[in-house]
Amino acid sequence: MKKKTILGLLSLTAITLGVLTACGSKEKASEKGETETETITFINHKTDWEGNGKWDEYMAAFNEKYPDIKVEIQTITDYAGQMKTRMNSDEYGDLLMLPGDIKPQDFPHFFEPLGKKAELAETYLGLNDRSFEDVSYGIPTQMNATGMVVNMKVFEDAGIKEFPKTAEDFVKALETIKKNDPEVTPLYTNYAAGWTLSNWDFTRAGVSGDVDFTNKMTSDTAPFEDGKVMTDIYQLLFDVSEQKLIEVDPTTTDWEQSKVDMANNKIGVMVLGSWAVPQIQEVDPDNAANITFQAFPMTAPDGKQYMGVGGDYNLAINVNSKHKEAARKLLDWLVNDSDYAVDNGGLPTVIGADYPAALQASKDAGVELIEENPAPAGKESLFSDINDQSELGIGTTDNEKQRLIDAAIGNTKESFADIMKDFNKRWADSIKTVSGE
Repeated sequence: MKKKTILGLLSLTAITLGVLTACGSKEKASEKGETETETITFINHKTDWEGNGKWDEYMAAFNEKYPDIKVEIQTITDYAGQMKTRMNSDEYGDLLMLPGDIKPQDFPHFFEPLGKKAELAETYLGLNDRSFEDVSYGIPTQMNATGMVVNMKVFEDAGIKEFPKTAEDFVKALETIKKNDPEVTPLYTNYAAGWTLSNWDFTRAGVSGDVDFTNKMTSDTAPFEDGKVMTDIYQLLFDVSEQKLIEVDPTTTDWEQSKVDMANNKIGVMVLGSWAVPQIQEVDPDNAANITFQAFPMTAPDGKQYMGVGGDYNLAINVNSKHKEAARKLLDWLVNDSDYAVDNGGLPTVIGADYPAALQASKDAGVELIEENPAPAGKESLFSDINDQSELGIGTTDNEKQRLIDAAIGNTKESFADIMKDFNKRWADSIKTVSGE
């Protein structure tokens, strides 16, 4: 969800960090014959669960099955940023959420192999992104759909009974909402958060209805031409910003406050993953039924609506850990036995699990879930290599999406066409550079 670029392996330096230990510890058994307790460290981004005691509840349940493993939970707000620094040493916990910006070819240097991808794929969804050369180094905590978190009460109060299915109807709906109640922000971008705008990129599979869309981008030298999927997605972001259907000052947005405002019927829509639904619902349980998850308002060429699903943060084991067996027990318990995915509004990673309540509205509307195909063998890192070279940050950074908003609201003199032309050139040049032509 929050992604930056991990330092290259050749530039890794030995940094001594006393903040945490990657290797856990073992407490000696007493003379009475008590079983030895093994301590492991689990680093993750769920700061809200540390604050509300949820992690304590989970670890108590884990200890019912594994009483001899003590888990020390460490949560980080700027997870991707801080983990990038910690991974310059060996000290990055025993179990961790695998940062999304690490190149596949670097997985073996940082993480313990979890098994052959083909074998694990018989049990789990979402293994494509964190596998390399048919070996999986992470298993998703949950599968997320990317689309729109919607307060349907805001829409219904404006006389809109069904969520729009086209960009044109969507913009009209936001205009109606603003006219009905000027105090409501029709669409909240969360511009200042630094990670939320990447969710616009993640809608591409659903908008296209093409499970090979991302793979095809690696050979498309003009993916931002008029009429193409990425252009359509960015055009909608530009249009709602230009027509002042977003927050008054995007640079001062507040992620935590936005959840409160949406729960209190002050925001109509936010482009996010399905994981955000329960976080907003719990702010005001009495209004929870009005917080729904809907498909991005575009229809694929076949006339259907889709939502792409992909893995959330993957659980991974530090290759330097001295407690890999204990860490694997916690990993397996979280994925197989706990309610982590359900509690976070996601689809469980285990194949055949029940459809989550957060996605029920979309299911009822006939929206189909699709998961993109993995990259071909030998090209596992091709998209990320081109993306990094271009510095467009598709699904990794927010800078270029912020650039679109800045242009739309008049903070810069660029036109939408100018920006798309720049995107095309940078992408085409990067394909050429990465391919060595």
